[in-house]
Amino acid sequence: MKNKERKNQISLAKELLQIILSWPTVALVAIFVFMKQLSQLVDRLIHSDTGKARIGPVEIELGKLAEQGQQAVDKLNRINYLMAESRLLELQITEAMPMFSMVSTEEHRSRMTSQIEELKKLTKIT
Repeated sequence: MKNKERKNQISLAKELLQIILSWPTVALVAIFVFMKQLSQLVDRLIHSDTGKARIGPVEIELGKLAEQGQQAVDKLNRINYLMAESRLLELQITEAMPMFSMVSTEEHRSRMTSQIEELKKLTKIT
């Protein structure tokens, strides 16, 4: 009986060892252990002018790529802001037209007023 229990324990130990030493587990442990160093490396690559990465025949400059990405995001943010300002102006002009109150329902006027207020908050215009 002891022999059979011992074989079961050895079998269980082998299975646990296989799970523990499987590549996903090792990768997760390595990432966890080296998190700070990996974070510093990525930060250095992104924020340096000479940060380059090569994957096979392809080489990219990470610092330059990050800068261009930030410029694109900034440009899109500015476009969105200008569109919001334009829409706010359109709504304010429409609201000021006497004809609008004659042809619109109370619900439409209420919705437009709430949109104007929301756009004012978003564009910080008072």
